[in-house]
Amino acid sequence: MAGLALNPCCKAEDEAKTRSDSFAGIWTSHYQTTFIYLIIQPHQKAVFALLDQGYSFGEVPWIPAENGIIVRGFPMLRLWETKQPDRCKVRMQAVPPEMTNSTFVKFPLSFYMTRQKDMLPAALAKQDIPKEWLGDQPPSDFDRMVGKPREVTPQ
Repeated sequence: MAGLALNPCCKAEDEAKTRSDSFAGIWTSHYQTTFIYLIIQPHQKAVFALLDQGYSFGEVPWIPAENGIIVRGFPMLRLWETKQPDRCKVRMQAVPPEMTNSTFVKFPLSFYMTRQKDMLPAALAKQDIPKEWLGDQPPSDFDRMVGKPREVTPQ
């Protein structure tokens, strides 16, 4: 009897792990000047960013669903896997017009998202880390330099 009680829990954890593995990464989609970014993380967390006449972003939960996941942001998103591992189908919860603006209200409710695969160029990944960045304290002039624009000499 105890084994039966554990099975649903273990199955749910296995399903969450499978979903996390298949959706982990940075996903994006856009419509005109509106961009949606999702960073799907393990442990059923995601960062949801919406860029449209400003921005909003935050950490939101996701839950496993049949052949995909549900991201519990506002608006809520339902993602389904496709045969292409870096593309998914998405259905977005409709947001009442009075709760949004004139551009986001036109964003399609059904769309595709693409997983971003652009890696850091090898030359940038091999850059030396400045020695002063390795210390446990910021540079002594840090407070004086906060917010001060850089002086750039034209070339």
